[in-house]
Amino acid sequence: MNFADWYTDLMDVWRVQTVMDGSLTRHERVQVYAGIPCRVYQSDNRAVNLTQTASDVHQEDRLACGLDADVQAGDELIITRGARLGHKTHVVRAFASDPNPYYEPFGAVIPGLAHQEIRLRQQERVKGDVSGDTQGTNEPAESESGTA
Repeated sequence: MNFADWYTDLMDVWRVQTVMDGSLTRHERVQVYAGIPCRVYQSDNRAVNLTQTASDVHQEDRLACGLDADVQAGDELIITRGARLGHKTHVVRAFASDPNPYYEPFGAVIPGLAHQEIRLRQQERVKGDVSGDTQGTNEPAESESGTA
């Protein structure tokens, strides 16, 4: 058995890098890797927090990937669930914590278990579903309210 056989998802890694713009130095988030095999294997599905102005979700999941994946704390990960199997069910946007490597012990009984575990932090505003609300007023469009 090999741990890589369990990787059903793909992730893209975005990292903040220094960019020179003439004589000015800016920091911007750029994509550094794409299509890295991984698996979100422990999901922390917390309830959605409802407030008067917005709804949000705070989740802390765990991701496993190969030791060769260069993921650093603070990287933004865009994970497409089921992409290695051709499903692409949904996309998860999360931020990485420090990776925890698990190396292959010498003379391992079950080879192929070397991997790294990365805790993920999701903190997103939940998208509302008010049709026709292009101005952010949380009111239905004129055609929906009966006044056309």
